[in-house]
Amino acid sequence: MSQLEARKMAHLEGKIAALETQIEETKVKLDAAAARLKNPDPHQTVSNHIKLLRRYNDIRDIGTSLMGVIANSRQVPMKRVYEEFHVDEKD
Repeated sequence: MSQLEARKMAHLEGKIAALETQIEETKVKLDAAAARLKNPDPHQTVSNHIKLLRRYNDIRDIGTSLMGVIANSRQVPMKRVYEEFHVDEKD
């Protein structure tokens, strides 16, 4: 093996060692992140988020309906009721 080939080989071996170290560090970070998860099952997490979003939407719809009743009974625009309750129309 020539001196040039030996240097290339040593350089590549150094890169491989650095990458193996990086892989191990990444595995440690991944394990630490997974340990902090409340539920490591992604399907259950997504299912839970969907359930929470549905509850939020139901509550928001009820609130909007109640504000509509208030606006109607006072004969004022919904915007005024939103302002009174400090609610943004995008909420």
